[in-house]
Amino acid sequence: MLEQDKNQYCWCFDGDAGDPQGSIEEAIDDFLNYYGHYCWDEKNNVEYLEQDVLDDYVEIGHPYKYVPEVDGEQVIWKVTDDWMDYEIIEYSDDYMRSVKKEHIDELSDALSKVFQAWEKEHGYENRAFVVMETEQYRIGDYIDSEGNYK
Repeated sequence: MLEQDKNQYCWCFDGDAGDPQGSIEEAIDDFLNYYGHYCWDEKNNVEYLEQDVLDDYVEIGHPYKYVPEVDGEQVIWKVTDDWMDYEIIEYSDDYMRSVKKEHIDELSDALSKVFQAWEKEHGYENRAFVVMETEQYRIGDYIDSEGNYK
């Protein structure tokens, strides 16, 4: 299942998206760095942004990340139909045939938590993300001409 991470922000432009950042300012800064919008003033030894960049807008949204869920009903089907030993199948017609929905939901939740903990412990988490909704932010409202966050 995709879950929106409302604590992270990504810029989006022309089919590209920046890595998740901790704030709107950081996402805008990442966008400016990615596209090389900063200029260097050797006389004053500082980076700066030109006014037309400050007046520009960038699309920013929250990333959605995949959080795996295990379907308890499918696990029950696998256990009863595919994994059961051949020698006992014919005697097990009623095994797990009338499991209540709330018990299936409970099994799904428990198995999902176990899978997610296992995945995290061993570093198998899916690190991919998508940004599906964005809003426009004026760069100059968040970063000044010297590249400092406001």
